[in-house]
Amino acid sequence: MLLELDVAVFLKSSDDLDRTAERVFGVLGSASQRGSDPEWGGDHYAASGLGFRAIFFSNSGNAFDPEFEGYQYGLEILSNFWCVELDTVDLEGPLSEYYAREIAFELNAETATMILLETNEEGETFEFRAFRRNPQYRVDQSPTTPKVFVIEEREVVIPFEEDDDEGAWEEADAEGEESEV
Repeated sequence: MLLELDVAVFLKSSDDLDRTAERVFGVLGSASQRGSDPEWGGDHYAASGLGFRAIFFSNSGNAFDPEFEGYQYGLEILSNFWCVELDTVDLEGPLSEYYAREIAFELNAETATMILLETNEEGETFEFRAFRRNPQYRVDQSPTTPKVFVIEEREVVIPFEEDDDEGAWEEADAEGEESEV
């Protein structure tokens, strides 16, 4: 598989982009820099380290993801490295859940992510999972007490978009076959 690792976590926050980015990158232990790029919906924050880069952005404009419509912000963590023998899909699920749970706990915020379950000819099936900090968690509790709860789970099927160029070739082939007869 020739894809970089791509982990996406979305979160709800009543704070603005600047304050929320400061809090998120504080949890991640990384300093960030403000930037602007239409691909990320305009203003965003970015950081890098340990072979990864992270972009924190508003879930709006070009960066809007309809599956996370109720979430104001997104965090995308991308690897700087890929290898044909490394299947990033096997890594993305656990890392997505890890970061979603960590941010939900540390910021006491609702987070969500989607984990790829299956790919077939029609599209991809994901499991949408939303998390929230356990309000009854205390530091003095046993380590078996969950720090975070799954508050929503559902399957999401995202069909593959038909390639316009491919459709044009199929139409041209069909026309060519008709004219040969």
